[in-house]
Amino acid sequence: MRVKHRYIQFDSHLKIIQPVKKILDKYSCTYNYEEDLDCVLSAFKYNLKFELYEDATDFAVLQQELSKFKLEPQIGTIYEKAEIEKAEWFIISKGHFQYPQPDGDFGYREATFDLKNYCHLCGIGKVQNAPYRLKTEPKQRNHQFWGLHWVFDAIFVRREAKNILKREQIKGISFSQPVLHKKNLPIEDFYQLHIHTVLNKGFDSYNTKIITCKFNNEENWHKDPNLNYCGRIKYHHPMIGGYLFDKQIFNKDFDIVETYEYFGSGASANKLQIVSKRFKEIVEKNKLKGLVFEPIMHEKFKREIPVSNEHKHCTMINCIEKTQKTSCIFDKNSVIL
Repeated sequence: MRVKHRYIQFDSHLKIIQPVKKILDKYSCTYNYEEDLDCVLSAFKYNLKFELYEDATDFAVLQQELSKFKLEPQIGTIYEKAEIEKAEWFIISKGHFQYPQPDGDFGYREATFDLKNYCHLCGIGKVQNAPYRLKTEPKQRNHQFWGLHWVFDAIFVRREAKNILKREQIKGISFSQPVLHKKNLPIEDFYQLHIHTVLNKGFDSYNTKIITCKFNNEENWHKDPNLNYCGRIKYHHPMIGGYLFDKQIFNKDFDIVETYEYFGSGASANKLQIVSKRFKEIVEKNKLKGLVFEPIMHEKFKREIPVSNEHKHCTMINCIEKTQKTSCIFDKNSVIL
């Protein structure tokens, strides 16, 4: 497993991009630099993109030199080939192409869900009791698996994928047809895949935040003491170290399940969909497009940043925190990763 810091910077060439390029050149770092001098917005005339990996020898000192520019990277986990081959279970994600209808003021909630136990403050508790409604028929013909904005746990499939999953006797699933909103007619050859198996509790939040629906919560989100908070919890999606689950909660008799836990931030909360290696192999064998697979972890990730011989006087502390930020001390200069 590798931790990647991805930078995309638009700014004045002389103010930030030029000195950052000099630092990257100094350590022989690969980057992509583009100029568009005809751009009306001066801030977008210069574009610099580069990636840094925490297991690189010069990463620590690079972070120290770049810290004065206050660049904000996107931090993510890259899985090694061996980790993917070893994994027995995978989180699936898919593309998002439309908004559920009616989309005005999130009207799809009342149209599609039982909201008796729903909390609008954290997003937990809605239960689907009607078909999803779409504005138009899906146009992405190459995608056998399909997703919507706002509702990340809803999975849709085309007829070919539906027939293959039934032929392979995937247990614990059923299908229904979403409808065209204005015509109120089922969409032909297009289905929602329903998952009926829910895992027991088993998520380990060592590398992410627990978010509680309460006044002045961990996200510093709710400031009104008079609101009716439900007290339920969810988790931020971990950015470093992957999703860690207890291996004992998985049952090999099933190939697709949902998590007991909810994940999200703000007023968004959704469960994760997890599939077996067999499910993944069926999808790949039949060349069904539209899914991305992320391996489930069963051991905590030990985050380590090497220090070159030239900088052995530098020390690193607090290898990983629940805030997903690491404090590194370089000669008493603090750098936040």
